[in-house]
Amino acid sequence: MSARNTTDPECAVIHFIVSRPPHVELTAHTVARLNITSLRAPKVDSAVHRPVMNCKRRLLVWVASISFGIVCLPLHALQVELTTEVEGGFQPMVKATSNLPDGMKLLVRVTRKESAFQFQTPVEVQSGHFEVGPLSQSGGDLNPGIYSLQIVSVKPSEQPNAVRVAIGRKGDELHGPLTRRYAGATWVRLVTTFQIGQAANRELDQARREQVKSAQTLWWRKKCVAICSGGERYSQHTGDTFDRSACLKTCISNPPTSTR
Repeated sequence: MSARNTTDPECAVIHFIVSRPPHVELTAHTVARLNITSLRAPKVDSAVHRPVMNCKRRLLVWVASISFGIVCLPLHALQVELTTEVEGGFQPMVKATSNLPDGMKLLVRVTRKESAFQFQTPVEVQSGHFEVGPLSQSGGDLNPGIYSLQIVSVKPSEQPNAVRVAIGRKGDELHGPLTRRYAGATWVRLVTTFQIGQAANRELDQARREQVKSAQTLWWRKKCVAICSGGERYSQHTGDTFDRSACLKTCISNPPTSTR
């Protein structure tokens, strides 16, 4: 431990005692040279005694402050580290390295509005690593352009027991710029971008959007057939009349605002 420097002669003894290493022994010669005869508690008048006592009080407050700061440090605090690397051309792999505990659950999202690309998958950290991919769209290459990558943790209450022990019941042991406080818990969140190919191609993006829209329409039509078939079976069971054509028309004309 080292104490701060001072020019106050009354504090010289106290600061020297705090600053010197515990294994150093003071010889009589050293004591004499340092003029620390006050260690023998000589009789002093009140004018001399008061500054020494004030200095002792300041020292006690300083030591207490340091002790309090040490006690208040989190015992298992984790400064979150998470780095990503994208490789593999137009069907890329996203590889990540992290100091998060093994088994911690995360969600990886990759999106690009211009080409209507959306991808999401759960992952688990294993030995400080995880990866997803290769990424593709409709079984083919991704369009060139800039993609958004987001990695977020699953809420602490849904993490495995061993992970909750490491990060805290509400993620309170997670710290750093890659953490966010939300709904009374601490989450891991990384948002970044990566480039595929060179500049974006408007014609390719337009074609991809139309392809995705067509696929979503077909998906919703199939859902409507299943919904109306269920309604028809129920009507047969209850003896009620059922207009299948009207059901399909109404269902298809009211697709969900977000599909798949």
